[in-house]
Amino acid sequence: MKRSVVSSLGYSLGAVMLLAGTAPAMAQVYYGGGGPAFPVHWYVDGGYSVTSGQTTNYLDNGWNIGGGVQWRPSPGPLSLRLDGSFSRFDATNQLLADNAQAYNTYIDNGWGDVFSLDLDGVLDIPLGNGIKAYLMAGGGGAYRRINFTQTVGIGGYYCDGWTGYCEPGYDVGDVLVDHQTTTRWEWNAGAGINFPLYGGQSWFIEAKYTQMMTPVPTSFIPIRVGFRF
Repeated sequence: MKRSVVSSLGYSLGAVMLLAGTAPAMAQVYYGGGGPAFPVHWYVDGGYSVTSGQTTNYLDNGWNIGGGVQWRPSPGPLSLRLDGSFSRFDATNQLLADNAQAYNTYIDNGWGDVFSLDLDGVLDIPLGNGIKAYLMAGGGGAYRRINFTQTVGIGGYYCDGWTGYCEPGYDVGDVLVDHQTTTRWEWNAGAGINFPLYGGQSWFIEAKYTQMMTPVPTSFIPIRVGFRF
């Protein structure tokens, strides 16, 4: 079922709140008083990516990894961050069938990769005990590559002409049939919760609706857990 932008944003917020509710006590134990108030923080993250809207027709849910740097130009709730991420999704059966027909060849596997680089504005919302929720929005550029492959193998039985020994056929491996690439503008909006640790470090949970402006929009929701240092 297709998800609208509004319902996808609601899904993002709900996912963050659900995950955050599993470990609030941990932040109270390790709070060191510094947290994200320092001017510059680097971070790494990773998690699950949920496809949304028309993207569900051709890409399944996948996974993501990423990282970046966050800069607070002055004391207060506002900061900027430069965020880079990579998501991978398996192709749906519908996409494989459509392209097998278009290329007039057999296709049994495929996947999509999305690389993005965003500049986001971040607004902190203090919750107490050093814990902060935050809202974010921004945009940047994204590169998408969709690959189509077919499994090449030897069927039936293979027999050695000298010894007469026979064994079942086997797969040789995947061969690239074709690929599609595009680079487009991309925008995002989401929310997260930051839990402080000692020495100005912290960990966070976040989700953000992301849409790449391809002719048929490529939209998905990365749900990420990360470490900020």
